[in-house]
Amino acid sequence: MVRLVHIAGGPRNREVWTDEFVAALAAQGDLTMRERTGPLADEDMASLVRAHDVAIVGWDSYGLPTALADDPGALRYVCSYSGTIRHTVPRQLIEAGIVVSNWGPLASDGVAEGAMALLLAGLKELPRFGGAQRGGEWGIEDGRIGSIHGLRVGIYGLGYVGRRFVDLLRPFGARMMAFDPYVAEFPDDVDRADSLLDLCDFAEALVVHAGHSAETRSSLDRECLARLVDGAMVVNTARGEIFDQEALFAELASGRLRAGLDVLAPERLDPEHPLRAADNVMFTFHQISSARWPKRPGLSPMQQLVVDQIDRFQRGEPVLYQFDLDRFDRST
Repeated sequence: MVRLVHIAGGPRNREVWTDEFVAALAAQGDLTMRERTGPLADEDMASLVRAHDVAIVGWDSYGLPTALADDPGALRYVCSYSGTIRHTVPRQLIEAGIVVSNWGPLASDGVAEGAMALLLAGLKELPRFGGAQRGGEWGIEDGRIGSIHGLRVGIYGLGYVGRRFVDLLRPFGARMMAFDPYVAEFPDDVDRADSLLDLCDFAEALVVHAGHSAETRSSLDRECLARLVDGAMVVNTARGEIFDQEALFAELASGRLRAGLDVLAPERLDPEHPLRAADNVMFTFHQISSARWPKRPGLSPMQQLVVDQIDRFQRGEPVLYQFDLDRFDRST
């Protein structure tokens, strides 16, 4: 049986590490779990991990030290139960040939559904209807209530989530264009934009599904946003850093654009920020993709994936959703 280790960045996340999940992993191998209760030196961390074949990491776990690249000991596989791995897995481990995987397309449904919900809510002016309801009014001026049918939707990023969003959007009859220089084959009904400026020239709604990298950081800048038509809907369920946030907030404060923003940079907005009271922007606090209801017995899809991945590794089969250096550099 393989030896498994998880080192939490603080108290163990009980929503992830349920009794059922712990039992399922213990059935796969010898599981060691540590909760970080104080400072942990990199060498102490490395020594602990080296004694195990598999390190299980996620958004709430302690980051692996780079020293493991030069001396991994028994470590052969790092299994992440989240999408992002940058804060837990250093690039050097992939360079050293250690197998690293994440949850692949597991979150695609939830994130794509969240983007669709924000797009529809913005087009249908639901924030303004809610304000009218709470303010004792009956109806709003409907000058910007729109429809997805025939809408020009620009999609930035055609990875797992972007393609799932296209699937959801397709039955509504939108016109779709996407920008993703790393994707060779586009769906037949999605036109290719040669640049972000071209995408923004086209878009009446701009939906962001790109990963955060040095190349995408602040790539949606003041010039791009100025190309969007008056009243355009902006949806971001990817990463806040992809926008020049100051430029985006200026457009929203002027009322020219509308937005549904699940993510910001930094994540929290000051309680007194004027956009909190604006009726042309929705903030969903990086929670729009959550799927915690209804509660069902057994392992969650994320937990089951981790168990299945470790089973594949133990049987000598290739694990799914592995990282190479190119994927690491382009990932969030």
